[in-house]
Amino acid sequence: MWFKNLYLYQLQQEFPLTAETLHERLSSKPFAPCTKEQREASGWVAPLGKDSENLAHGSGGFILISMAHQERILPSTVIRETLEERVEDIEARENRKLGSREKKDLREQIEFELLPQAFTRTRQLDAWIDTEKRWVVLNTSSASQAERLTSLLRKTIDSFPVITPDTQQSPTFVMTQWLSSGVLPAPFELGEECELRSQGETQSVASFKKHELLSDEVKTNLASGKFVSKLMLTWDKRISFVLTDALHVKRVKFLDIYDEQLEEQDPQSQAERKDIEFTLMTGEVARLIEDLMQCFNSAKTTA
Repeated sequence: MWFKNLYLYQLQQEFPLTAETLHERLSSKPFAPCTKEQREASGWVAPLGKDSENLAHGSGGFILISMAHQERILPSTVIRETLEERVEDIEARENRKLGSREKKDLREQIEFELLPQAFTRTRQLDAWIDTEKRWVVLNTSSASQAERLTSLLRKTIDSFPVITPDTQQSPTFVMTQWLSSGVLPAPFELGEECELRSQGETQSVASFKKHELLSDEVKTNLASGKFVSKLMLTWDKRISFVLTDALHVKRVKFLDIYDEQLEEQDPQSQAERKDIEFTLMTGEVARLIEDLMQCFNSAKTTA
């Protein structure tokens, strides 16, 4: 249940549904595996696992949902090889060259024939809605996966107006200032990883991992005109993560203190364990997001 990535959206209006009413709406689009003719299929599943029937789980003003997406894996090399064989056979039998339109139609026919034989791959994507602060947090680093879930939710409940976070200050500017000065607002601390990029058409990149970020080597790259595009941070000695210039929070690690709190509550089932993890996680991440946004929405300063 611990999210490894935080893909953020902001709700443009108050979320009108409770966990109970959202469950009823999600029940109209439950996940069902691909039929033989389908290339992909998406739907809602119980976020607390197979032993739970609820498609939306509420706790402390947060609502947890999960989307399952299944797709048939049909390698392009298989299609291409089959197409080449059939084109060669037809051209030999009919003593003519096939046109591009005929090849396109033949390719579509081959895909249709091979699709039922293709293996399937199913992925689950978790997300939560902060009904008080109007944040939507998805456990992914992929923009396409984030859009898939929000699009399905929009179709399911008719309206789901969200935008990516808009800040007064550029994350690149703020992170570069932090790294240049070595001074970060509490409770943030520098980690041991960063990525620096130069501006302009030909971008040079310098990456540092398991590195002292206040070293001369890093400062030299900053002095040459590079800006921070990724920066590892620790928040409140409780959560470490990599922040990007697009405000994506990646490679999130919840430190050992959460394991201790979880064991103290002694969950008796997988669903109960996920519920406790969700409560612990959302409470902390909500504070982390609030502190991050305060950093990027404070009055502008000069570098």
